[in-house]
Amino acid sequence: MLQAVLTFALLASAGAATSAQLISVQLDYPPTALHAGSEGVVAFEVKLAKNGKVTGCRVTQSSDHADLDQQTCSQLRKTAQFKPALDLMGKPVSTTYAGRLRWKLPRSAPETVPATVPQ
Repeated sequence: MLQAVLTFALLASAGAATSAQLISVQLDYPPTALHAGSEGVVAFEVKLAKNGKVTGCRVTQSSDHADLDQQTCSQLRKTAQFKPALDLMGKPVSTTYAGRLRWKLPRSAPETVPATVPQ
C-alpha cells in the first residue's frame, strides 16, 4: 500500500468561529518518485474559498524531490474537499491552512527462504 500522510493545521482564519474540516482527498504516488524510490515531507499552504474548495496551493518547504512537491499541490487542488470554515454568525468564510504531507513508500516483507534439510 502506498502511503501519504496528511496533516493540516490552521494558519489563519480571521473572524472564523470554526475552522474548515478535511472531508476527503485522493493522493496518488507520483510514478517517477515510485520508480526512483523517493520519499519525503512536503510542507504546503492551501487557500480555501467560502465553499471549501482549494483555490490556491504553494509548497512552503520542499521535500527535495520536485515530483513529490508538484504532486502535493496538484492532488490537493484536484481532489481535496473541505467543509467550509464558518464565521461567528455561522456563515462560510475563506481561510488559509498549512499542512505537511509525508510521502512514504511501502516496505516489502522480507523474503522467506525454504529451509533445506541435509541429506
